[in-house]
Amino acid sequence: MRIDIEDLHLGYAGRTVVAGARLVAAQGEITGLVGPNGSGKSTLLRAVYRHLRPAAGRVLLAGTDLRELSPARSARHIAALPQERGDDFELTVGEVVAMGRTPYKRAFAGEDATDRDTVARALADVGMAGHAGRRFAALSGGERQRVLLARAFAQSPDVLVLDEPTNHLDVRHQVELLALLRAQRRTTLVSLHDINAAASVCDRLHVLHAGTVVASGPPREVLTPALLAEVFGVRAAVVEHPLTGDPLIAVDHRAPADGPSAGGRGQG
Repeated sequence: MRIDIEDLHLGYAGRTVVAGARLVAAQGEITGLVGPNGSGKSTLLRAVYRHLRPAAGRVLLAGTDLRELSPARSARHIAALPQERGDDFELTVGEVVAMGRTPYKRAFAGEDATDRDTVARALADVGMAGHAGRRFAALSGGERQRVLLARAFAQSPDVLVLDEPTNHLDVRHQVELLALLRAQRRTTLVSLHDINAAASVCDRLHVLHAGTVVASGPPREVLTPALLAEVFGVRAAVVEHPLTGDPLIAVDHRAPADGPSAGGRGQG
């Protein structure tokens, strides 16, 4: 399923955070949101998984305004892994992942064979098979992240909405998670701090700056030295990754884009 965001305005307590955002997450593609802290990435994603009501504009799921769908119906199509999530669950890993089956269950309905198979498959997908009986609260940060991703998979969604899913993961598990997202081939809308990860895994990027989408397109077209200087404030060269051929952003960590050794904003 495709997500269309049309002229979206979002904010808190009278303060506008996202202004007039327009973007598309095409069916079966991984669409990335990148931008500096405070640019509006998480706020925009909250509107997609219905934790924040737009002040104006709309979010469309396969052409239907999300506000026209019941929460249960939208939850059968869209699963989210937000940044803000409780870490004090007094539940087992299996119980946490089974929460992803809630949109398909009637009140007080018990777990059936389909639910059990789906939960087991989701745990296996994230490398947590055999851990269903562990207490969620006793897991490491990276393990919790993978379990929560398994919960999203257990919803069997058409669309995944992921806010910084590689947080707390070591390098190997970051690579495994991003490879898993590509293998899933679900419509995915994901925010990432790591620009190189975004350039590698995403089919299309939308760059946010001060609540506005300032660039959209394939990573190779969007991630230019001029944009990196203007939006992120860094001096960088964009070269070809020697192993994958993806764009590779080499940042000068000695000085910001407007520093004395930068040679001018947008250079490099």
